[in-house]
Amino acid sequence: MKGRSVIRIAITVLVLFVMASLGYALSNVRKGYAPRQPIAFSHKRMAGAPVMQVNEKGENVNVGGFGIPCLYCHTMPYKGRHSTLPSTAVCMNCHSTVGLNKEWVLKMKEYWDRGEPIPWVKVHDLPDFVYFDHSAHLNAKNEKGESKLPLVDEEGKPMVACQNCHGKVAEMEIVSVQKPFNMQWCLDCHRKPEMKASTDCVACHR
Repeated sequence: MKGRSVIRIAITVLVLFVMASLGYALSNVRKGYAPRQPIAFSHKRMAGAPVMQVNEKGENVNVGGFGIPCLYCHTMPYKGRHSTLPSTAVCMNCHSTVGLNKEWVLKMKEYWDRGEPIPWVKVHDLPDFVYFDHSAHLNAKNEKGESKLPLVDEEGKPMVACQNCHGKVAEMEIVSVQKPFNMQWCLDCHRKPEMKASTDCVACHR
């Protein structure tokens, strides 16, 4: 009898451990997710800071990024619920004349010529039962009229508000999920005294 009790306890502990491990894994299931996109678009090159160097010919060339702001391609985060993905037309604003010999630009032009949207794969994709409004977060102000979201990083350098959730996208070749994007992570932010944000279920589950 005593042996059976020990076995039952051991099995119970093992089951609880497995369930806790599974729960933790599922709560962080998207962190690190970096899907392959239909076009090899480099955020580091397009959105990164310019870095000028003199080449072997004595020419001043940019070996860094072009500093294109987030809002040029993702037009709606301050105005609506969704940030929106860039249309083919937005891409072709530049690439109808720039980089025409590049393989990925030629592929982009094929979508344009066919009148088709580029089938971008969504990276930061919350479950359907979660309601999230970009504009509500980005336009949130404190009593002084300042943004509730930090606009400086951990090193004290200025940053765009988007970086709070999406990380340093301008330094990424391939965009990946940097934060947990789970319920606990959202609540941790809402519970900060300076945020004064709702933690009611209906705020996010409607």
